[in-house]
Amino acid sequence: MDFKVKSAPVVLLDVDNTLYDWLGFFGPAFRALLTRLSELSGVSADQLADEFKNVFTTHGTVEYTFAVQELPSIQKLHPRLSGVDLVNQYRQAIDLFQLRRRRFLRLYPCVMSGLKLIRSLGICVFAVTDAQRFHVGQRLNQLKLAEFFDGIFCVDDHETIPDKELAKLRRHSPERYSVKIGREIILPKGLRKPDKSVLTWVVKTLDVEPDLVVYIGDSLVKDIQMAKEAGIYDCWAAYGARYSALDMDTLVRVTHWDKGLVDQVINLTPEDLGISPSFIANSFSQIVQLVTRPRRLWPPRIQTMQHLVAGSEFEATAESVGKLDSTTESKLDAGAV
Repeated sequence: MDFKVKSAPVVLLDVDNTLYDWLGFFGPAFRALLTRLSELSGVSADQLADEFKNVFTTHGTVEYTFAVQELPSIQKLHPRLSGVDLVNQYRQAIDLFQLRRRRFLRLYPCVMSGLKLIRSLGICVFAVTDAQRFHVGQRLNQLKLAEFFDGIFCVDDHETIPDKELAKLRRHSPERYSVKIGREIILPKGLRKPDKSVLTWVVKTLDVEPDLVVYIGDSLVKDIQMAKEAGIYDCWAAYGARYSALDMDTLVRVTHWDKGLVDQVINLTPEDLGISPSFIANSFSQIVQLVTRPRRLWPPRIQTMQHLVAGSEFEATAESVGKLDSTTESKLDAGAV
């Protein structure tokens, strides 16, 4: 499949916590799952959380679909039940997770209208994410965003169970589980953020000059630093770094991340990390303001992580971002695109 682009600029967008609040749905959904699973099984929530963490670490993701049937405490309670039977035994807890996931998954303001405007101007947009194909595809389809992307770079799905067992677990038609992303390309095995090779590989695949690309993401460590090292213009979606402390605590409790990454992610500022974003967006509308302006009018790219501004000067820079183009923001707020 040909992914080479024919026009510039090219917008590379992170997905989770850039287009929608991933943590805002995962936290409530997982807490509901944990509570109901504890009630149904009689196993303490703390014990189950420890076991979830081990399973997620084994599979390298907190979105491992078949985690419940791999929990040792659950297996010990029902030694004669198959994986399918275990899921059916605790279906109520799993359904509650799915219900709350759908209920709490929401776009950030202006994302839909902003993407419509960007695409109407002929700007190429690609998603670049560490999320697995099935999960990110399901979210983009639920939020009706898939059509706005020229393509998506994502991680291959984890190994699944045999088709016959999978069919027994699913209660809807196959179409309900289909992922309709359009063009997609799987990142090579082992190539993950924040390795700069992710972006250099994406840019090479698209056959576009790095100077014509902007990469946008919420994580200073996994997104902004990576873009700088790859020589690509970086835009920090600062609004995506604002989260509920309770939801972050939930993620940290069960995440497969190591302590070093956790410490870097939680509440650290550009000054703390020594990372100075070239552009700071406090809303998605400010991202639209950036990418719809001629490239020559963008603020200069800050190429090194040593270039840090003083506190008051940094705050002034952040505030000035929203003053680039009030007309664009008015159109977005009014839905006039």
